[in-house]
Amino acid sequence: MAANPALVQTFNNELIPAPFANEVFVLKRPKVGFELDGVQTRNGKWSTTGALYLSNVRLVFVAEKADASGLAGFDMPLVYVCKEKLNQPIFGCNNLAGQVWPAVNGGGPSGSLPPHSFKVLFKEGGIGTFYPLFYALAERARKAGAAQRQAPLAQAAPAVQELVHKAFVDPNDPSTIYLSQPAAESQRLQFTPAYAANYGQDEKYEPMAPRH
Repeated sequence: MAANPALVQTFNNELIPAPFANEVFVLKRPKVGFELDGVQTRNGKWSTTGALYLSNVRLVFVAEKADASGLAGFDMPLVYVCKEKLNQPIFGCNNLAGQVWPAVNGGGPSGSLPPHSFKVLFKEGGIGTFYPLFYALAERARKAGAAQRQAPLAQAAPAVQELVHKAFVDPNDPSTIYLSQPAAESQRLQFTPAYAANYGQDEKYEPMAPRH
């Protein structure tokens, strides 16, 4: 995970996550609730609303406004997400709950630091578009070997784009599918996510400094 991932401004003045080199953003889901623990806010928790972005690498939540602590966004690499569960209660909204390992010294499944618990609340509309794409991309990320995670993401881009073009569009799901990338090529970060060669022992995920 990374707090306050780098953002860029699109031609229509929307702030979106700055894409890594060869990263493919798949969709945006607006107006979701987001709950997270283990963060540096006044009470150690964060509950807010904003937009959720999904790519072949990560989930990125961008809040409508920053917390008093300055927390405005949160980046969750798909390979660090674990114990996720889709809840569809009779009363209340659909939600995706789970954990994400911290990507700092002592983090990861074999580290000493506990994972963050998170919950995404889909307060408006269905999840027929979002969830199948999230599940497919998360499974793809987990099945990739360490060598593949270190390799250029360009190798995965065609398969991801094919997945997007074949995605089921749920008329009740307000997600926006990206048939073309929302950020200009000039706005891409000039590096790819970096994982430790011994993934599963002392994983590292490159931090992203906010872009102003």
